[in-house]
Amino acid sequence: MTGLRARRPAALGAATTAAALLLGLAPTAAAIPAATAATPAAASAPLPTPRFLPTPPDTAWSLVWGLGRDGAVVGEYYRSTPGGTGPHAIRWHPDHLGYTDLAALPGDLSSRPAGFDDTGTVVGASYRALGDNHPVRWAPDGTPTALELPAGARGGGASAVNNAGVVVGGWYDAVYQSKPLKWQPDGTRVDLPVLPGDTMGSAVSVTDAGVVAGTSERRLADGRYEETPVLWNPAGAVTALPLPPGVDGARVARMTDGGVVLGQGRRAGGTEFDRVLVWTPDGTVRDAGTGRTRAVNGAGTVVGAAFDTARSTLAARWNPDGTRTLLDGPAGRQSEAMAVNSAGTAVGVAQGPDWNRTTALLWRPDGTAVPLPPSPLGPYADAKFINDDGVVAGTAVELDAAGEPVSARPVVWTR
Repeated sequence: MTGLRARRPAALGAATTAAALLLGLAPTAAAIPAATAATPAAASAPLPTPRFLPTPPDTAWSLVWGLGRDGAVVGEYYRSTPGGTGPHAIRWHPDHLGYTDLAALPGDLSSRPAGFDDTGTVVGASYRALGDNHPVRWAPDGTPTALELPAGARGGGASAVNNAGVVVGGWYDAVYQSKPLKWQPDGTRVDLPVLPGDTMGSAVSVTDAGVVAGTSERRLADGRYEETPVLWNPAGAVTALPLPPGVDGARVARMTDGGVVLGQGRRAGGTEFDRVLVWTPDGTVRDAGTGRTRAVNGAGTVVGAAFDTARSTLAARWNPDGTRTLLDGPAGRQSEAMAVNSAGTAVGVAQGPDWNRTTALLWRPDGTAVPLPPSPLGPYADAKFINDDGVVAGTAVELDAAGEPVSARPVVWTR
């Protein structure tokens, strides 16, 4: 598995046109290729129902960080009791009725998840203090195990785990340069090499076949950094991924189990990593244009946000055939797609000018948006993950009279 992301997710029914009109959804931009019209059956399919996930009694705030193909959810919560500083990792069971508290390592104060597999194993970091963290693997029953770091490491963390139990992540040295690592299922540490001449790197994803994706990096004489996307084969050998013409650096964001790699590239002479790059399993790279990516499915469909001339975000989908589709969104509001499933159904969020009044959205494969039903906490929420069974996961937020968030609760939408 490749960390906290939507996993082989499946079609979710869309909502009524009336609901879209009440929200004031804007039509897809005329300059974008038209999408296939939705069928009457899809347009009339019932909306999923929101449901809060249970949390420990002393929870003041909780957020969702990932959704599994079986419906399991991982996230974090913050305690309301005195001294309950920092986040605490948590895993909600697939039936959404119970949870497992993922405790920090002995002597540490807090924990945070970063990846999980289909067996209930979760990986992430355990914190003794800010900047003092250690990679950890939690067994399905919640028992934490520290993962070995090299001598002299200032800290580190785990970012992903596959179904064979291989974990990837990294550590940082005395001057906080990051270094990629892999841990075998028995806990044995493997130091992953970076490209010749590079001094830093990161490992972010691992497939069930044991292929690792990440970034190799060096600092140039002028102070800039040169970043190259790379793959490590199961034996640990590193290979650079090709860059398209006009792109002089890129970072890997994630990789699917089938080997599709998603990244962000930087134009030669530029400073921002705002090019949408997709590598197919055979290593071919596609520059899909400008935007910010969030997720990719096994077919190579990417979702995220495009930018208008004022750099405002517009939810977008980059299709495997090289075209881009701007997705519907509430008029006058910024939007972003956060996840996409194997059927092309996406979920995400629209935001008001104050960034707190968020609306959770679902986009049908034809690009039409429908608002997800609000939770009992109020109308404000985000939707960050969707799986192939149509389960959507996100966070509902309660605002006070001044429009400031006072609580957040994890929520799933199911049918």
